[in-house]
Amino acid sequence: MAATRFGIAVLGTGIMGRRMLAALQQHPRFRVVAAWDPDAAALQAALSATPGARAAASAEALFGDAAVDVVYVASPPAAHAAAVRQALRAGKPCLCEKPLTHDTAEAEALRDAVLGAGLPFAVNFPFARSVAANRLREIVQGGEIGRIESAHVRLRFARWPREWQAGASPWLAGPAEGGFTREVLSHFAFLALRVFGPAEVAEVQLERAPGAAETALRARWRHAGVELQVDAAVAGERADDNRFEVVGERGRVALTNWAHLEYQGHTSERTDSTPRTLDGLAALLEGRRDHGLATIAEAAAVVRCIESMLRG
Repeated sequence: MAATRFGIAVLGTGIMGRRMLAALQQHPRFRVVAAWDPDAAALQAALSATPGARAAASAEALFGDAAVDVVYVASPPAAHAAAVRQALRAGKPCLCEKPLTHDTAEAEALRDAVLGAGLPFAVNFPFARSVAANRLREIVQGGEIGRIESAHVRLRFARWPREWQAGASPWLAGPAEGGFTREVLSHFAFLALRVFGPAEVAEVQLERAPGAAETALRARWRHAGVELQVDAAVAGERADDNRFEVVGERGRVALTNWAHLEYQGHTSERTDSTPRTLDGLAALLEGRRDHGLATIAEAAAVVRCIESMLRG
């Protein structure tokens, strides 16, 4: 018996929306039904590369479409809350881009609303289904490197926004909803919460010019039994350089450049986590508990961590 193919709609056809549209067309469990974006040119460009998908008349029409089984929200963060509430009103399952919001109170209100609705819901943190990130968690939590002595996150960017994000510069470059802390460090906050459990931000040093996103951030996160040091800055020549390292009494393990695991003298090959994310979304829609995607509670906890640093 053939597995169900889910009809999916994409809200937002910017960089992330277009990337997901391309991945969805290659996945056997999904068919792209519709898309919508307030930028008509961006919407038409995305649809021209997505055979069989139609333009929704509006966001409301997209959520109300009976052929849509699930909505992927890829709008800028400031629009996430309204989109999630539209999904809940329409009774539609939802995969929302990260960060969930740029406001802690709003994130916690959304968490409560989603949990109250009982609909399938997840936030797109790719580390949730990443082979390398999950292997790192197994190594640390399984005790392979012994008692944890230290943990570090280091991020460097040649420029911000990065060159490939130029189309989203109006919001990514500003302090209200942009910056590398929300856009990139949030991924590593999610990973730290999965590996070490709940965190408290114990110390923050933030550098930014008035009206601009941050240029440097140093922080200390206190988890049960371990403190994690964060060192992030717009500096150097590499477009995007990142490392999440855990040091134990019997060795160390690191996730580097998004997808490479360094462990015991070996560096793994890079694998694309997007197909695995879509596998997880199909599992979520089938009601399976092993979907592995980031939950609304996890996403709200990330917002709390990130926004507490940016307030500092």
